[in-house]
Amino acid sequence: MRFIEAAVPFTDRWYFDQVLAGVTESARAHDVEVRVAVHAPGAQAHRAVAEAFAQRLKHPDCVGAVSVLFDIDAEDARLLQSERPVVVIGGRSGGLPSVFIDDAAAAQQATEHLLALGHVRIAHLAGYVHAPDDFAMRGDRVRGYSAAMAAAGLEELSNVVPSGFDYDDARRAAARLLSGEDRPTRVFAVSDEVAFAVLDAAAELGVSVPRDVSVVGIDDHEDAARRGLTTVAQRPRELGTAAAARLFGEVQSDQQCQDVELVVRGSTAAPVGQEPRTRPGLLGRLFGGSARTGR
Repeated sequence: MRFIEAAVPFTDRWYFDQVLAGVTESARAHDVEVRVAVHAPGAQAHRAVAEAFAQRLKHPDCVGAVSVLFDIDAEDARLLQSERPVVVIGGRSGGLPSVFIDDAAAAQQATEHLLALGHVRIAHLAGYVHAPDDFAMRGDRVRGYSAAMAAAGLEELSNVVPSGFDYDDARRAAARLLSGEDRPTRVFAVSDEVAFAVLDAAAELGVSVPRDVSVVGIDDHEDAARRGLTTVAQRPRELGTAAAARLFGEVQSDQQCQDVELVVRGSTAAPVGQEPRTRPGLLGRLFGGSARTGR
């Protein structure tokens, strides 16, 4: 039977399940199956994916391959020169066809939403650039967050807090952030699933959302509406469908950028009282914030 080879870092998370559902739905219409290979994320994962694809593309029944969130650089892309196409979803493509959202723009939109409400102390959780999983998306979302903060004249208040995508790790990082002396009034989480960890940590600490802290994510996860999470919505199932359409020659574009949309729910609101523009120094802590400057 003809097949599509798909490479993912995880199969038990909403985003990847949705992407694969989109690919699989389209493949079935062509009487093609999808074979999913899980590659552990890491700095060398892109080379492992490229080498695996190079082997699978030689199979006479292979229609093509889809890489989900793994970066493929130009050197690795040369391994994949074949009559059978390879499509990269949500990662650096090395010149291969790609389907993606503008992660920097999505992060900037999320940050600007809270800036427009009047927040100043805005932390970005899970968005460090050099991460063990080596997802370029992290760095792009840091850039968008930083651009929004800089445009608002708040670059010195930028606070990128490291965390993994794993729920337990994100919850621990959120608990440290929300229990700190200089707690932010807003947290922009790198994904909705990380944002859920922030909501749970806040509830455990007695920090009210959105009165004490506003929370926003990116994705529009299936549980986002139930939890009242403000988010920048993307449509990962459609990313998978678009990748499959490119594999089957139904579209010819090599760069398919999907639109995103801000969805405002109950997890964000204007800050209570006036937001200080600077973090309190020693005098501010000693005298109850009297050394802080107003907005």
